[in-house]
Amino acid sequence: MTQAISGSSVTSFAAQLAELLIQNETVQAEADRSQRDAARAAYLSNAQAQVEALHAAADATEIGALAGAAFSIAGGACAIGAAECKFDAQTTARSDTLTIAGHTREANYLQSASKGFCDLAGPAKALIGDGPAEHGKAEAKRFETLAEQQKWQASDASTEIDKTNRLGDKLLDLVQSLNQAQDSATNAVIGRI
Repeated sequence: MTQAISGSSVTSFAAQLAELLIQNETVQAEADRSQRDAARAAYLSNAQAQVEALHAAADATEIGALAGAAFSIAGGACAIGAAECKFDAQTTARSDTLTIAGHTREANYLQSASKGFCDLAGPAKALIGDGPAEHGKAEAKRFETLAEQQKWQASDASTEIDKTNRLGDKLLDLVQSLNQAQDSATNAVIGRI
């Protein structure tokens, strides 16, 4: 025995199917919104981490400059001391050779210390400041890259949300068309009676 499928059961099935598709798309849109919001939050977090890494790099550069300056100042102070000892050696009576020798020896020690401090100024700046500053800049670049990736994910999620909304609109139009077709068919049947 065969049973004819009525127009209303087909329309009802199509409406139910469309309703399920709309619910599915709504859930997908919510998931996409959550993903977009999470990506935006991660973007902001990574951008803040990038700023902090750049601040750390600037701090390291400053500390390195101060360390290099401290060595340069120490070298300069030793050079001044050496010059003073040389002056004392030159102005001491020639007969006082022991004092002249002592001043000359002090001048040589101070001159060597001055050269050592001045030679260490550059490496100290590089070791204490430039190295950590470069690491900080690299860390900032890593956070910049992560932030950019999160921005892409947020954009992709927004695109998916837009697609879902358009599909939902199409499905609603389809349901409306089916309902209108059912109403027309019902009116045609009623008109024949």
